[in-house]
This record gives sequence, C-alpha cells and structure tokens, in this order.
Amino acid sequence: MKNQIDNKSLYYEHQGSNTIYYSYSTPVAIKTPIDTYVCENVWSITTAKHLNRIEELTGSNREYRMRYKDFQELLKNKIM
Repeated sequence: MKNQIDNKSLYYEHQGSNTIYYSYSTPVAIKTPIDTYVCENVWSITTAKHLNRIEELTGSNREYRMRYKDFQELLKNKIM
C-alpha cells in the first residue's frame, strides 16, 4: 500500500526490506538497508522537486543520482 508524503503526488511503499519512492505512479528511488538509489530526473519539474524531497528525507546526495537506464536495471533486479 502506498503512503503519501507531504500531501503531494509523492508516495512510498515498503516492499520487504526496501522502500520504493514514487512520483505519481512512477518509481524514482529505492531505499535499501544499505543505501538509497535516486534516479536522475528525466521527467518534469514536479518530479525534480520530488527527487529533492526524497534526498532530503533519506539524507542522500544529489551528486550520486543514477542514470535512468541504470536505475531501471536496479529496479528490475530489486523489486521485480
């Protein structure tokens, strides 16, 4: 079940030991017990704000955002 963050179109849900963050219905970040993986912004200004908020909540660094292609592969391996 997705939980809303800040009354915006930003959500998260727990899947096992991972937390998946969504902008609208698109997965944009994964927090594992070891690290947080945030995708680079290839979407809208609103999603850019969501990515910044996820980094604020998780303490991750914008400099380490993943390339979209790499994030999709990680997503496939971690939750699918």
